[in-house]
Amino acid sequence: MRAPRLSHRAFLVALGLLTAALPACRHAPYAKAESAAVDMASASTLLGALRTNARACNTTFEALLEPTAELKAQLKQFESATKQYGRTITSMQRSIGAVTSSTTAYLAAYARVREEIRNTDLRAAMLMRRESIEKQLGDMQVGLADLLTSCETLTRELKDLELFLSANLNPQGVAQSAVVGEAIRTAIAGIENSADRVSLELKDLGASLATERAAEASTPAPL
Repeated sequence: MRAPRLSHRAFLVALGLLTAALPACRHAPYAKAESAAVDMASASTLLGALRTNARACNTTFEALLEPTAELKAQLKQFESATKQYGRTITSMQRSIGAVTSSTTAYLAAYARVREEIRNTDLRAAMLMRRESIEKQLGDMQVGLADLLTSCETLTRELKDLELFLSANLNPQGVAQSAVVGEAIRTAIAGIENSADRVSLELKDLGASLATERAAEASTPAPL
């Protein structure tokens, strides 16, 4: 005996009931936390790239100062390094902006869930955790502000140096540009110190948000 066929309307109603009955965990706030942890992994990788590219600017500049340097070719390498450094700053800012957005989205969902809970102990625990995450996010943003200040200092020195070399690309002029070497090295040291701080804040924030699986995925590959 053949089973009766459902009408199109009955099929849609049944499908809606089935969908409503599926587990809601994929929409749970912790999924937003996992997304934030992934964003943090990308940001951590770009912080490492920023350090590498800042050092490359100094390396290519010092190569220009070598007595045997082919000045035109070496200048191109220096200019290429400074452009890559600038692109990395932009990518890093965008990536950390994504961390802020995804963490904020998680905290908003977290607050909505807390409002549905009536147990006072659970509500208190959730409030403490939210405040802890908010503090970590704030600390990361303070570190980012310091990092961007250091980046701006190096960017200014590199721009001045490029302008100087564009008008003085001869052995005597290039030798005179060595006077900015200390300023460049100091700016790079500031970037590295600030990047270390932001990386640590991202690691702490990631540990507060990620599940085990996301925590493993958020560990950046060595550069």
